[in-house]
Amino acid sequence: MIKRLLLSCAFLLALTAAYAQHNAGHNGKILMIASNQSVSKQTGWPIGVWYAELTHPYWAFSEAGYTVDIATPEGGALFFDSFSDPEDASGYSAFDYISLGFKKDSARMAMTRNTKKLSDVNPADYKAIFVCGGQGPMYTFYKNPQVEKFFTDFYQTGKPTAAICHGTCLLLEAKLPNGKYLVEGKRWTGFASEEEQYADNYVGKQIQPFRIEDLARRMPNSRYEDAAPFSAFAVRDGNLITGQQQNSGAKAAELVLQALEEDRKRYPTYVLVHGAWADESAWGFVRNQLAVHANVEVVNLPAHGVDLSDGKSIGMKDYERAVVDAINRHPGKVTLVGHSMAGMIISRVAETMPEKVDKLIYVSAFLPKNGESLNGIVNRFLNGQPLDIFEFNSDYTLIGVKKDVLPTVVCEDCPAYMKDVLVKYHRPDPVKAFNDTVMLGANFAKVPKYYLSTKNDKAVPYALQQQMIRENGTVRKVYELETSHLPFVVRPEEFVNIIRGIQ
Repeated sequence: MIKRLLLSCAFLLALTAAYAQHNAGHNGKILMIASNQSVSKQTGWPIGVWYAELTHPYWAFSEAGYTVDIATPEGGALFFDSFSDPEDASGYSAFDYISLGFKKDSARMAMTRNTKKLSDVNPADYKAIFVCGGQGPMYTFYKNPQVEKFFTDFYQTGKPTAAICHGTCLLLEAKLPNGKYLVEGKRWTGFASEEEQYADNYVGKQIQPFRIEDLARRMPNSRYEDAAPFSAFAVRDGNLITGQQQNSGAKAAELVLQALEEDRKRYPTYVLVHGAWADESAWGFVRNQLAVHANVEVVNLPAHGVDLSDGKSIGMKDYERAVVDAINRHPGKVTLVGHSMAGMIISRVAETMPEKVDKLIYVSAFLPKNGESLNGIVNRFLNGQPLDIFEFNSDYTLIGVKKDVLPTVVCEDCPAYMKDVLVKYHRPDPVKAFNDTVMLGANFAKVPKYYLSTKNDKAVPYALQQQMIRENGTVRKVYELETSHLPFVVRPEEFVNIIRGIQ
């Protein structure tokens, strides 16, 4: 029986190394806002952003799995304050190895030479914003209506909204629609007057045109506060987060990440389940895009990818348990997305825990009836005709796809490098799971279902997809794509738009 299994169980595999990186942008996007270059009227120096106030938060956000974009009021290149450069002759920031590493990274520095123009940014694409300091903001952010409005509008969404050091000068004028200052009645901090005095003494002249703390303490109902000079100090009051100076960037970033974790409830949650002969990296082309406006978790099934489980005894119940565990890590309901073989899994999970499943999305996937196995569905469709595309281990407990046919059947419209990846990372699948039946009932019938059908599919043929949809009878809507078995690889943007559009 299993020898007659259609490659329809196959589908997919790890993607390119670039897309298979773990914790690289999978949590969404954060916007960092920095100053364009200016010239100090006090000192005559060219001024801009302070290295550590960009690089330290950038590192923290990246490590936490966020993609970081950089914007400036005018767009274009950043200018870094000389004293903040770890290679500056003054040696003032020579200890700053994070900034030194950033400076030596050509890809990171390329970002700083081509920042986004703030007016071109769609704030809805970001889960948090972080305004950097430096000497430039005192001239480019203070009394800048564009910067103040962007910051205030974002703050009013309730999403984490942060500013540090001299970047907090914008809070001296930023007002809410009711005319009150944004910081009125709120705890906040910024570059302290004692620190300004130290800086002035260090260079022998007044550096800034005014002192943030002096003005802050005169504001109505001001709750401005600061800590010891040049200590790592940051304050969170609701979704407003502020940091004292250059040594507070990482501390402020920690508070942003804390707020982001609490803010996950505002976003829908997708749990993505890969198919046979694949692993969690299968979703690498779409995971980060989907995470811009959602929480996204990808499941790595037992005996797949890097999981070391012995696949000989792995069955459908083991797969089901892995998906249930993933769902239970999230407090609310989730949208379950299953590709190919995973259609069997998500169907069963919907039956066992319908209270946690908002909807099911099948992607060129198996859609079973009660008591069916994947192998049974295939054999019925093929009328018992065998396919000579599989190979087994010695005791027939593991099944693989012959590598010379794998790329053509699974992803004929994939680029050549992806076909190489499919072959390179191929791993035999447990036979038991293909033969296990899934028991479905009233719970499964009630969960909303949607289907993404692939018209040029040689793995799960289009005719089989249509047959399963008809026989189920409860699929609310079918979306058709002119692709092979891997629509999320060959048309990732279209795929994400469809997934996001399903309400």
